[in-house]
Amino acid sequence: MTDGVFRFSVGDFTCVSISDGAQPIDAKMLPTFFVGATADELARALRQHGLSPHSHELQSNCLLIDAGDQRILVDSGGGSVYHPVLGKVVPGLAAAGYQPGDIDTIVLTHGHLDHVCGGLDKDGALVFPNARQVMARGEWEYWTEETDAGAMGAHLVDDVQFTQDCLRAMRAQIQLIEPGDEIAPGIRAIATPGHTRDHISLAVTSGDSRMICVADTMDLPIHIEQTTWHPAWDEAPAQAMRSRRMLLRRAVAEKALIHAFHFPFPGLGYVRADGDGWRFEPVA
Repeated sequence: MTDGVFRFSVGDFTCVSISDGAQPIDAKMLPTFFVGATADELARALRQHGLSPHSHELQSNCLLIDAGDQRILVDSGGGSVYHPVLGKVVPGLAAAGYQPGDIDTIVLTHGHLDHVCGGLDKDGALVFPNARQVMARGEWEYWTEETDAGAMGAHLVDDVQFTQDCLRAMRAQIQLIEPGDEIAPGIRAIATPGHTRDHISLAVTSGDSRMICVADTMDLPIHIEQTTWHPAWDEAPAQAMRSRRMLLRRAVAEKALIHAFHFPFPGLGYVRADGDGWRFEPVA
């Protein structure tokens, strides 16, 4: 493993977890990841996980799946145009031996800008010129046709507008899909709404090996143990928690590796049953 690049395999697929960077989270922002927790409960959970209550670096872990005849990137990150600490996907790909032109497909799990805006550079040019970008039809329609940036709250107007501008600029590349569709052989979309209206996760299968890309159905390993806590920006929290629990049950049943976008790098591990709930076991 080199900095921000972690290679692993799922059956015959060669995979690389690539850090797009880590955003600093301060003491005021950190509790907003855990709505539903009391101050004492959160302090105890942070101690148990060895996390500081004063600051945290929130990772953005994109994923490359090299299936031999196709190279699929799961989310393109936020890009340095959105945030100066992000935009490390392209150098990460280079460190792993790939160039942007090698990418055949980009799966956009949802419309938040830290997942979709890495597809454009500072000049508004396409970063991945040969890629089709797949997105759930309902998610595309929500962000580009239905969402009123002002209605999302004054503090989000600029972010929502930035997302909309990025998506519309990439429209020629974007192919709309439905949850359950096969994106490539062995890679299928899973409906996991709640974090956003039509958020998707991915089921990856090669031979007897399984992986689930959970994207933003859970932001930190604490969310695996505490399934009634949720980030403040989940659009439909109750639905998001149902989606999360569904994926946790599936991961245990299938003995599937999970890849999580915001977990500590490389965002990989296994979900283990723990009494009536679950716990996370990171890869070594």
